[in-house]
Amino acid sequence: MAHDTNRRSFLGFAIFGIGAIFSAILGFPVACYFVDPRHRKGAASTLKVLHGVKLNELGAVPVQGVVRDTRVDGWNLYPNDVIGRVWVVKVGPAPDPTPARIAIFNQDAVLKSQYLKVFTTICPHLGCSVNLNAANNGFACPCHSATFNLDGARANDANPAKRTMDELEWEIDAEDPSFSRIKVKFQSFQALEASKIVVGAGTAAKV
Repeated sequence: MAHDTNRRSFLGFAIFGIGAIFSAILGFPVACYFVDPRHRKGAASTLKVLHGVKLNELGAVPVQGVVRDTRVDGWNLYPNDVIGRVWVVKVGPAPDPTPARIAIFNQDAVLKSQYLKVFTTICPHLGCSVNLNAANNGFACPCHSATFNLDGARANDANPAKRTMDELEWEIDAEDPSFSRIKVKFQSFQALEASKIVVGAGTAAKV
């Protein structure tokens, strides 16, 4: 009887030990995933660096840039994924590239509007990608012939879009020593609406 009891005790400890070993093996990668700083939530920021556009190289022709950010899809982490594309249109002179001047400039919406216009490439009609249109010196959507001027306004009354191109918030990147790049708050807006209605997180808010 004592022999059987000892055997059952041994088997119980063996099963427990094997279970602990498997838990450690399976749990270690999960622990590493959460410890890795790439998977920690950072401070919330709505302004992201715009790639592909240098302010000191802007001319009369609009330039397209991309906004990148970290994106998580299920268990897949995309640390530098493209979340949107924008058109940058220079409409006036650049501000003096000094830290004090840039700090003041970034807080003044009027000054910024007199220097640059930043539009999402998403057409406000049905969401196609808006291209440059040399014919009218502006923009055109290839899907349904919506055309826009360089200031984003609808080029004519026949335009199927109910509103102008969607303009985005931006500022000069104060962390760039040469002040030659900007940060953009990329947003998507509901199509087929006369007003800009922000889409995101299951809610919508008018701008």
